Amino acid sequence: MAGTAGAASPALDLLSSRRVAPDPAGTPPTPAELEIVLRAATSVPDHGRLHPWRFVVATGTGRAVLGDALAAAVMEARPDAPEATVAKARAKPMAAPAVVVLVASPVTGSNVPLWEQHASAACCGHAMVLAGSALGLGAVWKSAGVLTGTRLRHVLSLGPDEAVFGWILLGARPGGTSPALRPEIPLAQVASVLDGDRPLVAWGTAEVVGHGGMTAERQ
Repeated sequence: MAGTAGAASPALDLLSSRRVAPDPAGTPPTPAELEIVLRAATSVPDHGRLHPWRFVVATGTGRAVLGDALAAAVMEARPDAPEATVAKARAKPMAAPAVVVLVASPVTGSNVPLWEQHASAACCGHAMVLAGSALGLGAVWKSAGVLTGTRLRHVLSLGPDEAVFGWILLGARPGGTSPALRPEIPLAQVASVLDGDRPLVAWGTAEVVGHGGMTAERQ
């Protein structure tokens, strides 16, 4: 992995790799693989151990039921939506042999802020993608423009405070595909260093900052 002082680590390579979408006509994950993916999702940061998330696994005809609910949500939100838009929503769960819907399920009345609970739920999505990729599966996190509607809330048994945070597509990878490393982003664009009361400096190589040997470049 580039940018890690020559360190080689499968875990770091996994974090830095692009995800591979599953083959829609491929084989689904085994029950054991699905359990590994779901277990990984439960390991995310969770202030207060509230478990403010849950997962709905759809395979086989369950994907079609989910697709119909997504299509109904589009028609409910946009009665004038073109048929192509409705059809696209209906087809989304059919893009993989298995789908795991991520539901944010915050605990109301908790002293843990809502944003932290939602952040924990979002971490579940990333964890599932990483776990699926580590198993050699195609695994990607997808979403849609409309994620609420009467039928969708019924199909997923959504409570009044719950929300869909997209879904993870899982299944065998298309033949001959493997993850490629993501293009690196210059860290100076997104990271800076706070050193005492000095102005923030962008991460870089112009000067040594602090006592930890970090280098940074003034903005």
